[in-house]
Amino acid sequence: MNIKKTLAVLSASLMTFSYVSSTAVCSSASLISDLVDKLNNDVFEYGNTLEAADGFTYAKISFSSPDSTLEFKNVAESDITKDILRNYAGTIEISGEKYHFVRQKALQNYSNQLSELDNNYTVYRVCPEGTDTDENSIFPLYELIEGAQHFGFVSGKMTNVKFDENEYKCSCDVSALKLSDKTAEYDVYSDISKRLTGYILMDGYDFYTPEYNAAYGNEMIARPNGGFSITSKDNRILNIQNYVDSYAELNLTRSAIYDLNAKNDISIDYKINDSLEGKYGMVYTITTESSSDKRINYRIAEKISGMDIEEFFKSYEQSLGIGNHYEFKSYDLVNSYTANGHKYDLYKGNYHFYGEFQSYDETCYLAVRKDTADAKSYENSIDVYEHISRIADIPAENKVISVELSFHNCGALGKVDVTKNDIKLFENVIPEVIAGDFNNDRQVDSMDIVSARYAIISKLDNENAEATAQMDLNKNGNFDVADLVLLQSFVLGKIKTFPQA
Repeated sequence: MNIKKTLAVLSASLMTFSYVSSTAVCSSASLISDLVDKLNNDVFEYGNTLEAADGFTYAKISFSSPDSTLEFKNVAESDITKDILRNYAGTIEISGEKYHFVRQKALQNYSNQLSELDNNYTVYRVCPEGTDTDENSIFPLYELIEGAQHFGFVSGKMTNVKFDENEYKCSCDVSALKLSDKTAEYDVYSDISKRLTGYILMDGYDFYTPEYNAAYGNEMIARPNGGFSITSKDNRILNIQNYVDSYAELNLTRSAIYDLNAKNDISIDYKINDSLEGKYGMVYTITTESSSDKRINYRIAEKISGMDIEEFFKSYEQSLGIGNHYEFKSYDLVNSYTANGHKYDLYKGNYHFYGEFQSYDETCYLAVRKDTADAKSYENSIDVYEHISRIADIPAENKVISVELSFHNCGALGKVDVTKNDIKLFENVIPEVIAGDFNNDRQVDSMDIVSARYAIISKLDNENAEATAQMDLNKNGNFDVADLVLLQSFVLGKIKTFPQA
């Protein structure tokens, strides 16, 4: 058997999505023949003839740039154990058949760079009970390789292929395995309860639910692009702690910590359906780097159910082992505002961490959306900096290390389905400041004189009002009558420009 036959076996797998006996392969002969014709005409030199094969029980494909491998094995459903799935990454379903992807090395820690992650996987095809796992089968290789990219797999050129005991060298792009422009439909997800420890990574998001939470039959299914569903069936763990958080997190320590400001912003687009009953919150948390003696968290609660604000703040209290305790102290309402058509109340909460080796204060700013308390379906587009800029004493620097959507469960049962959770870092286009443009219509005229006069009156009521760049025309750091005189002179044509700094 030569390499061209091997590639025919690889490609033939595109058309068959279930456990295949030799009889079934024969019934697919016309499809395989079409594939052979395609490879002969589009990939190899004219005149070469490829022959189909009847499947295999084991396969291994090696890739270069980057170096990586995929191993394919059959496994009986009854033989799937926690140990086999120790480094479980996710599952792909094609035509009702399941393929579990398992990393050959564990994720090392929370801050592993995405580029450092192990790129070698074993793919287990789950065989129904009563099926002989030693009988030849054909894997839908192209779809599996394409779907594996959601779990972080990166494929380059195929350099080596092995089917059972036969091994061949090659140099071929994965795209050569595709029979047509249409790819078979497949479903990609990760059942968090299958992993033994740690996080699940999918499309750049970290997904997590505590192991003990899954042990009680609670389910979390992670989906591409930050989506997930949670079924809460048993809350007995809440007898010994205040809450259980399950979440999808854009962990920026895996790529690059982000400086959040008026220019470098974060947008969130989400859609949530829930049938939960009880105490819970759906909360976005923006975590920033901070000094050891003062820490700040920003939370945007898109829904709080079954709790008042004080109870919600207190729910985050917890004991962290002997001599370590995180305690709620107080909260205040500091602002109310409207963002993207929705009303929010902004609270400032104060906590203290009492530790065996260190203690520190922590401030939590909590923006609570006011129109979702009884909603079963809700969505929004959130401009993160727009919310954080409402805080009067916002730090000059906000180095964001993560953005997380959590199901903050304090005693709820039912199901929540996050069908959209699109978190993006983007750069705002900040318009050029036009000196003298008091009404922000991008020109300077008599209407700005009217606006400036109103601004002078407002200044009398609030001496600490900030002077913006378009108001401080004489560049002395203040806005006063002298600036109004300059504006009038400019509009009347007595001066052509304003003083330069």
